[in-house]
Amino acid sequence: MCKLQKALVGLAFAVVGNVTMFGPLALAGSLKDSPQAETQRGVFFTGFDTVEGARYAFAGVVVALNNDISRDGWAVRAYGSWVGYDLNPGDGRGWQGDLMLGYRFVRKRYYGGIYAGIDYQNYQLDPDDPTAEVRGTEVGLKIAAELATTRQGPYYFALHGNYTTAFDTYWARARAGLTHRGVTFGPEGSVVGNVEFDAQRLGGFITFDINLLPSRPVEVTLSAGHQFLSGSATESNGGSSSSGGGEGAYATIAFSVLF
Repeated sequence: MCKLQKALVGLAFAVVGNVTMFGPLALAGSLKDSPQAETQRGVFFTGFDTVEGARYAFAGVVVALNNDISRDGWAVRAYGSWVGYDLNPGDGRGWQGDLMLGYRFVRKRYYGGIYAGIDYQNYQLDPDDPTAEVRGTEVGLKIAAELATTRQGPYYFALHGNYTTAFDTYWARARAGLTHRGVTFGPEGSVVGNVEFDAQRLGGFITFDINLLPSRPVEVTLSAGHQFLSGSATESNGGSSSSGGGEGAYATIAFSVLF
């Protein structure tokens, strides 16, 4: 996939889907169904993802500027991530951070939003490879968006995605499922990549609440499946040739909580 195609993919998901988050705002969207619940200003989310040859950790926060994330309004979103990946020879490390301003809308059974801001990425290779396409630091423009139902009804759908001009990085994911006795489950599919690799994922997810904190639930999402690679990102002698990891099984765990 060329740079222009990647840009169009990211923009299409943002505009058509009102689409980086790993789906962390279902709790925020469900506040409309609890009119007597304590007003919450934002949501914090974090998680970890692993695939053959790569490990990815992330954390972020969305804060409503009107101090009530269950209402329409402007919001600030901050997100950071770390990736460690195998090379042949050696390994790579990447750090990413973004800060965006956006607008969220919340209805009784669905919610959405769109954000735009600045993205920072830095990659270090050991041993260094001056020919690598993803290396050093780039700062770019980032857009992110989402459209999803809440988990209060029997059917669930979510579309999330983002694109940044830093290394032409993109990510988009669709989920559809059912909710039964507070547990949501179903299939998921996603695409992810940058100038160095293009990957597609097919799998399933399950989301449920646990009472880890006093007076507020923590939403937990587990997902797993298979990652497919296309283009030049192929495995060699058991090592990955890119920051996206190799072809094989993936697993993700994510947490989110309102505050």
